[in-house]
Amino acid sequence: MRVVMFGFQTWGHRTLQALLASEHEVVLVVTHPKGEGAYEKVWSDSVEDLAREHGVEVVVRERPEDQELIDKLKAADPDVIVACNWRTWIPPQVFALPKHGTLNVHDSLLPKYAGFSPLIWAFSTTRRKSA
Repeated sequence: MRVVMFGFQTWGHRTLQALLASEHEVVLVVTHPKGEGAYEKVWSDSVEDLAREHGVEVVVRERPEDQELIDKLKAADPDVIVACNWRTWIPPQVFALPKHGTLNVHDSLLPKYAGFSPLIWAFSTTRRKSA
């Protein structure tokens, strides 16, 4: 399958590693620009660097809604889009592009543990119940 990936930081990096190691072809990666926030310094594995190391085209965007990106996505002709640790809303016209849909990989159970730090929410809730 032809895969386009939207991802950022460590969780996106790990997801991209898995996709690159799979039998699927990663044809395009979309990621956010590097930031200086505390969270970004802790979970800082670069999706952009990993993609470039593997010869995958990279597009850096805050939001995936400009026509240039839409044209690149159409040209990539993805069978599926995989999103992991993507921080902004992905518009319906992007979701509708792949033949087999878009998959959002999330690091917690949704919607119960959604939010900025879903693992921390899950752990703290579990700990309170067992205490």
